[in-house]
Amino acid sequence: MSRHQVEIGSDGLKHSLTIDGHDISRGATGLTLTMGCAGTLPQLEVDLQLIDVSTVGSIEAEVILGAGVQDVLVALGWTPPADG
Repeated sequence: MSRHQVEIGSDGLKHSLTIDGHDISRGATGLTLTMGCAGTLPQLEVDLQLIDVSTVGSIEAEVILGAGVQDVLVALGWTPPADG
């Protein structure tokens, strides 16, 4: 499992979640932080806002990721597909 620098904040009304310097607060809907045993890293499970992903058919489309989204996904271990 990979290690990431996480910052979690709240002022009671507004919450913030930053992973490896990328603010994902707007897409996060919840999180679970498990501290574990002494000598182990805490584990953070993040719930992200979902969109309707029901299948209506197959189309070819250009996928555009919002600002910083690809960087966050790559930092979390995603490998983007080759362009072409």
